Amino acid sequence: MIMKTRIVHVTQGFGGLFTYIRQIVQNIDREKFEFEIVAPENAECRKFCEDNFVKYTVINFERSFSPYKDFSGLIKLYRFLKKNKPHLVHVHSAKGGFLGRIAAHFAGVKSIYTPHGISYLGFTGIKRNIFFLLEVYAKYYTNYVLACSESERNRCLYEVGIAEEKVTVISNAIEVKDEVPKDSKNPTKLHIGVIARLTYQKNPVFFVEIANKVKQIFPVAEFSILGAGIHDYLKDHVLEKIEEYNLTNDFKIHEWGSFESVDKYLNTLDIFLMPSVFEGLPFSLLEAMNEDLLCITSKCDGCADVINNYENGFACMELPDYVKAIQVAVNNPQLKNTLIVQAKKDLHNKYDLTAFIYKLENYYMSVINNEKKQ
Repeated sequence: MIMKTRIVHVTQGFGGLFTYIRQIVQNIDREKFEFEIVAPENAECRKFCEDNFVKYTVINFERSFSPYKDFSGLIKLYRFLKKNKPHLVHVHSAKGGFLGRIAAHFAGVKSIYTPHGISYLGFTGIKRNIFFLLEVYAKYYTNYVLACSESERNRCLYEVGIAEEKVTVISNAIEVKDEVPKDSKNPTKLHIGVIARLTYQKNPVFFVEIANKVKQIFPVAEFSILGAGIHDYLKDHVLEKIEEYNLTNDFKIHEWGSFESVDKYLNTLDIFLMPSVFEGLPFSLLEAMNEDLLCITSKCDGCADVINNYENGFACMELPDYVKAIQVAVNNPQLKNTLIVQAKKDLHNKYDLTAFIYKLENYYMSVINNEKKQ
């Protein structure tokens, strides 16, 4: 009987990050790999683990800074890893990535860190400096980094200063549909939306600013955001802006889970608009491309890895850029369809789930074999 490679995934967050873990667990060769998830209590995660025969250990990391609870979580995680001695621990995102690397180091377990968007990019001023210094400090406990995009790799190398030989890129991926996109026609309606939490990273207030300008040009336009109910730090500000611009009747904010599935929501849209401040490599963008939507994004980390301006979508910097992109898309359906077709080709060539799993299995085993040699 072949001994399975035991890997523990550590995270304090869910959303797109949990999509990443879920894809691994459901698609990797379970005859070779055995997984356990360490995370805060979460009903979706618990059900997933039960359905997929994955052990689930609850350690309640706080998303916000809490010295006592953070230290308590660190000690619990250290004891868990010391006792169970997995072959690898794969740590994710800011808090899980920071505490996970330190706990793994002192427990004598090698760790793989996937940032899913470097933490300090989510802040400005002194907070940004503090989180940057924490990333620099954590690099001394970093064995391996598995970046989910080239831009994430570059941040790790050239800003944080992690050694190049420690950093590998395997881009996020999804199961790509084979349907051929249909020709776009001038819409009798125009529904523009995004899947996003109401946080600084996702830039929802700026989304409303764009909506205001677009509504003046296309009176039929409607707008929506799916993702409220999880860390709604900017919800009040977003609602104030919607009211200020008299968009209340044409702008809907949907709670996460209010649609049966993500694709059901995406199929209500005509354009997917993502003005994020930064990303790792967003699953929602790949899913929008998979549903044959024209995608208009910012030129931020993660989005810029996927969308090339006038090649497979529109990549924008300033408010007028977004407005112009929407105008061009609405008034030139042939160009819109060309961009959508190219986006689907890019999904097949660069972001296919089968290729991702193949690369990841080989990566996990290469790390294990490398550690055996040392």
